[in-house]
Amino acid sequence: MAINSTMPISGIASSNPVELEYATDRLVAEHEELRNRLRVIEAGAKEVILVDDPVRGIALVQDLRKQTSLFVKMLERHSEWEEHDLFPFLSGYFHRESVPSILPSFWVLEKDHELGMSFIQSFQEMSKEVRPAAAQKQLAEAAGHLVQACLILNDHLTMEEQLVFPLAEKVLTDLESFFS
Repeated sequence: MAINSTMPISGIASSNPVELEYATDRLVAEHEELRNRLRVIEAGAKEVILVDDPVRGIALVQDLRKQTSLFVKMLERHSEWEEHDLFPFLSGYFHRESVPSILPSFWVLEKDHELGMSFIQSFQEMSKEVRPAAAQKQLAEAAGHLVQACLILNDHLTMEEQLVFPLAEKVLTDLESFFS
């Protein structure tokens, strides 16, 4: 049984602790890979900001464009899984309890994600027409957008974990109590 937004959640017995543990393990693994890529991208962007050689700066920016495109694809796959499977499961589970809604927390995560992506898009647009005559200031400004995106998205991943892990732990605790 997979955690799926189309699956009806009909009581605690329908929750599979193995699937939930798999989902949290997947979240950790994907976040680790995304963070590793963010570190590489951020280091490259900072190098662009500091480089004095315009030819080297352009080469770095072109490489960063490829790296960010790959990162965006990975992040989109990860986000799609969260939005279609993980978050609906958690929202559905906690919607049945008489506690404050977790939907505002998911909304904040979504807005944070959008902000980080807008900085990546700014970098991609600003660096699209990079030529040898481009001033170092233009390269540094484009790279600055990328550094900002890395900071925002790193924080986004941390906030996501701070929201999801306690919720998943609560579900697992409830299941353990229910079946013991």
